Amino acid sequence: MDLQLDGKLVFVSGSTKGIGRAIAESLLKEGARVIINGRSGTDQVAKDMASLGDVIAVDGDLSAAEDSERICREIESHGQLDVLINNMGIFNPKPFAEISDEEWRQFFDVNVLSTVRLSRYFFPKMLKQDFARIINIASEAGMRGLESMVHYSMTKGAQIVIGRGMANLTKGTGTNITVNSVLPGPTLTEGVNQWLKDSAAGQGKTEAQFVSEFFQETEPDSLLQRFIKPEEIAAVVAFIASPLSAAINGASIKAEGGLIKSIV
Repeated sequence: MDLQLDGKLVFVSGSTKGIGRAIAESLLKEGARVIINGRSGTDQVAKDMASLGDVIAVDGDLSAAEDSERICREIESHGQLDVLINNMGIFNPKPFAEISDEEWRQFFDVNVLSTVRLSRYFFPKMLKQDFARIINIASEAGMRGLESMVHYSMTKGAQIVIGRGMANLTKGTGTNITVNSVLPGPTLTEGVNQWLKDSAAGQGKTEAQFVSEFFQETEPDSLLQRFIKPEEIAAVVAFIASPLSAAINGASIKAEGGLIKSIV
């Protein structure tokens, strides 16, 4: 299927590894020009991706207001932005009563305000374009409210609401702009993969045994009963980013392996 993304300029925040990198690689393969971002080391990642297509590196910390302004201007220097993917985020399991005010603010600054700052800068400009997409990489945690990561869940719920509110603002504009959120479930990123290996070794189990028990005991509602591959999330995002997805706007697109039982 031709996703009609050839030549489109895309920015993916937090794209030096994990889901963000998989998204960037997927869109490069579709012919998009992709700007990747990380706090540091972004140039080397861009070199590693260069064989896939036209990739541009922009270093910077989107949790800082001053750096965000510079990053937005640098993105704009490469032309009209067609697709904004708000992927940058942090997570850390921690008991609710032990989460400090400082940690609540940190999670809000990184996961929520990075999304707000980028969207606030580019959304008004996109409303004047013939085509544009904004996609927030939220999480099923934003709907489930994970007891092990209440602060993280709060930020992902905020991203979902922000996406819907912005989508409402596209009504009647006559433009082909959509704003959606994609909700991944447990995904086998580099960090999760290392945790999996360490946990299995620590319990004297094979990785396959540990994964099987993890989903039976911790995530029994998962229909997939395995970790999602980053490229599987990237495939969903690539379609939502494409002109072919014009009928999908203001949606929370579940790509969580069936963890959420609600049909709405």
